[in-house]
Amino acid sequence: MFKNYIKIAWRNLIKGKLYSFINITGLAIAFSVSIVLFLVVYLHLSYDSFHNEKDQLFRTSMFTHSVQGGGINTTMPLPLKSALENDVPEVEVAVRVMGRVENISYKDMSLARFITRTDPEFFEIFNFPILVGDKTTALSGLQNITLDRSTSDVLFGETNPIGKEIKIGKRGNEKAYTVSAVVNNVPRNSSIQFDAVARVDALDNYAENNTNWDVNNSNIFVKLSNKSNPRLVQGNLNSLVEKYYPDQLAQLKTDRPEIENTSDLMSLNLTNIEDIHFSGPKSAPLLLIYAIMALGIFILLIACFNFVNLNIAHAFKRSRELGVRKTLGAFKGQLFAQLWGEAFLLYFIGFVIGVILATQLVPVFNSQFGGGISISIMFEPEFIAIIFGVFLMVTFIAGGYPALKMTNFNLVQILKGKVSTKKPGVLRNTLLVSQFALSSLLICISIVAGQQLDFLREKPIGFEKEQVVSIPVGNLQDGRKVLDRMRNALATDPFIVSITGSKNNLGRGRDRRTSRENVDFVYNQNQINTDWVLADYEYLQTLGIPVVKGRDFSRDFATDSINAVVVSESFVKAMGETDPIGKFFEGETATSGNQIIGVVPDFNVVSPTEESKPIVLHLSASEAIDYIFVKTTMDDPELTMQKLSSVWEKVSLDSEFNASFLDENLQAWYEGEKTMTTIFGFASAIAIFLSCMGLFAISLLVIESRKKEIGIRKVMGASINNVVRMISVQFLKLVLISLVIALPLAWFVSQSWLENYQYQIQISPLTFILVGILVTLVALFTVSYHTVKAAIVNPVKSLRTE
Repeated sequence: MFKNYIKIAWRNLIKGKLYSFINITGLAIAFSVSIVLFLVVYLHLSYDSFHNEKDQLFRTSMFTHSVQGGGINTTMPLPLKSALENDVPEVEVAVRVMGRVENISYKDMSLARFITRTDPEFFEIFNFPILVGDKTTALSGLQNITLDRSTSDVLFGETNPIGKEIKIGKRGNEKAYTVSAVVNNVPRNSSIQFDAVARVDALDNYAENNTNWDVNNSNIFVKLSNKSNPRLVQGNLNSLVEKYYPDQLAQLKTDRPEIENTSDLMSLNLTNIEDIHFSGPKSAPLLLIYAIMALGIFILLIACFNFVNLNIAHAFKRSRELGVRKTLGAFKGQLFAQLWGEAFLLYFIGFVIGVILATQLVPVFNSQFGGGISISIMFEPEFIAIIFGVFLMVTFIAGGYPALKMTNFNLVQILKGKVSTKKPGVLRNTLLVSQFALSSLLICISIVAGQQLDFLREKPIGFEKEQVVSIPVGNLQDGRKVLDRMRNALATDPFIVSITGSKNNLGRGRDRRTSRENVDFVYNQNQINTDWVLADYEYLQTLGIPVVKGRDFSRDFATDSINAVVVSESFVKAMGETDPIGKFFEGETATSGNQIIGVVPDFNVVSPTEESKPIVLHLSASEAIDYIFVKTTMDDPELTMQKLSSVWEKVSLDSEFNASFLDENLQAWYEGEKTMTTIFGFASAIAIFLSCMGLFAISLLVIESRKKEIGIRKVMGASINNVVRMISVQFLKLVLISLVIALPLAWFVSQSWLENYQYQIQISPLTFILVGILVTLVALFTVSYHTVKAAIVNPVKSLRTE
């Protein structure tokens, strides 16, 4: 019997080639796109879930509520580790984690790698598998270092690396370390990333920073005892704040006297390690992840709606077959098994093709969006269970409902020919409305996201980005020495306007690094949270930033490199001063600390998508210069890069020339918005395509069932326009209903999303009107193909149709 069902299912599939093609194509596209989107969601939701004791692992963060508003800082001072271990009984161990890109050299080989600095207990609380060595002794020595597998392979190949000596640091300031272990490569879904791990107390400035509560430079993780309740631990953390932050807490109480509860002013909080990926200033937007999940579900739903509609509509053409089978004694269960089996066959074919397509889409998705998803995730047991569960659920619902509906047809009505598609049920109309409502919603959101992206790109950023080249110094050389050499080499070049350096890049260059340093200052009891920017001479000139009050940094004033600062207008406003030039702040006396020598207009040192803060520019004779900016008048970008590259080879020795123009760098500020716009645009295109495929097939079935009616109307004098209007209006009503549902919902969703931005567009009603017109025209064109074709057929031929 089962073999017979398969034969019948295959014959029906071949017989209805067009409907089979539409179903399989729609399902394959829907499954492939949904699988890729679910892979993205699975990757993000699985972050840090591989740690065995994840329920006991937490990261600390500090909440402060100043006059500027509430803020959360995830970097902590180094001495907080000992305070947590000594003063909080529930804390078994605290581990500091901080990292940066450093140079690793072995013999004649040099590598730039991200080195995490931490404490000896690191591998005991985190589950990063040790391949060679022992986790208990991996960081037992002060100069021990653990490499990941890829770094070890590059440096040592197949040779055993244990006991080998490598050097860390810039040339001339290197330190020797001994390889003590090799760890497996860190998984993509880990919030803690590294190429190597070494002791934090091996750093040069460790002794000074380990007693300094004012320098926040490390993430601190704690492992709580197994039976402790994180909520109860909060009480001990509050007392910790009162004990070690008395001055800052007193200042906050003075600034915000209306807030009585200490924890509402300043509190030390715990975030479970599985929640870190979605918390903090640079976290992944959880709302976007859920939106991507919803996209995958929407696309699957649209394909399922098509399948249900087509199956039910196609069932009317098979009604006599089902009636005869019932007359000959077929049970409902047998008919259901046969019909559901046919649906399962179609779904299975579509699913297999979809999986194959998904494997091809993953590399394309990664290249476009840098998603980091891997095809190997598809073969993880948990993901296989999820996808297979979705497949079975979709098959049972979308395939089972039409089969159940068809087996419940009344036998007498079937044999009398009273079962027809002329009066569509509520289900078909509801599904068509839902399809176009979802498609219209996605189109509106993608358009609004694109408008917001264009708005952010066009927003003035306060400095000149054209013809300014950003050059990462790298980890081999001293940036200050390279900057001086470069100034000397280009001093007589007529095309070079100015050269400067900074610790922070603007935008994100080809080294893909970005950083932001925030420092709190107090002036006349006003607490000011700032962007603290290290800048060298000619910084303002190179970026075309004017000085509105005072002066720029100058080599004529020796004290400029000691305590002089240039501040932004928003900093002056926060100070409450009308004439800030010469004023000091954050010093022990009225004539010490940082002295303001100039004021500049506000400009963006970080993306406009992030919260802007007052800016303080300062000089330093000792802090590292990591980026060199060159302002040029040359109009040919390629020639500019060739010239600078040749100079770079002479002044930087072995450092790679990895320069880029600032206008290119700034595009990286909007990668999240660009990703969202592209994904939603692609999804909306797929959604409207699948919806139109369904409408195309449904309209064909309806017109086939009304051929005689169309023939009679034409014989009675109806024109082609009358016939086209009669059939098209039936479907256009449904499309208009879907727009009435979708457009207000799209406005609400878009407005809610825009509220996350400090700078945002005003949504124009014209956007939704144009989307409504577009969707209506697409639907009209889809339906009109069949209606016009049916309307021009000879009525005699139509009246002969059985």
